[in-house]
Amino acid sequence: MMPPGLEAGTLLGHFLLGYLIVLATPGPNLLVIGGVAALRGLRGALPLCLGVALGAGALAAAIAATIGAGAAQGGWNAACRLLGAGLLLWVAWSVARSRPPDPAALRDRTARTAEFGAAFCTAATNPLTAAFFAAQFLGPLSAVGELRLLVPPSVAAAALAFFLGVASLFAHPAFRQAVLAWHRPIRLAAAVALVLMAVSVATPILA
Repeated sequence: MMPPGLEAGTLLGHFLLGYLIVLATPGPNLLVIGGVAALRGLRGALPLCLGVALGAGALAAAIAATIGAGAAQGGWNAACRLLGAGLLLWVAWSVARSRPPDPAALRDRTARTAEFGAAFCTAATNPLTAAFFAAQFLGPLSAVGELRLLVPPSVAAAALAFFLGVASLFAHPAFRQAVLAWHRPIRLAAAVALVLMAVSVATPILA
C-alpha cells in the first residue's frame, strides 16, 4: 500500500495526464493559437497562450472551491461569457484584416490585451474542461486533501507549456513560410474559428 502522500501525488499525476489529453483534443483554442503563431510567430501567440493558461487555472480554482460543475454556472460566468464573446469578435476582425507579416500587431498593446482577455474568458468558461475538472474533484481528487491547492497552478502550468509547445511548432520558420504563402485563406479560417467560438460562448446566455 502506498503512503498517503505518494498516493495523492500519483492521483495528481493521473489528473494532469488526463488534462493533457483534453488539451490535445482538436478544438478552437488549438486551431486559433496554431494559426496566430503561424501568422505572427511565437511572440504574437503569447497573449493567447497566457490567457488560456490563466483562464484554465481560474476555472480549476473555482470548481475546486465549490466542488462541482455549478461553479461554471453562476452570474459571473454569464458576464465572463458575454465579455469573452465580444473580445473574440474583436480579435476575429483584427485577424481577418491583418496583412503579412503584420509586425504592427506585435506592438499593439490594445490588440494583445484583447487577445489575452478573449483567451482567458473562453478558457474560464469551457464546458468540456469544467466537466472534466468537476468529475475529477468529485471523484479521484476528492481524496488528495491539501494537495488540491496545487491543482489550479498545475493546470495553468500544464496549459501554458502545452500551448507554448503548439505555438513554437507552428511558428517554426519552415512552417511559417508555407503558411504565409497561404496567408489569406488561413487568416480567414482563423477569423471564422474565432467567430464560431464567440457564438458558442454567448449562445447559452442568449438562449
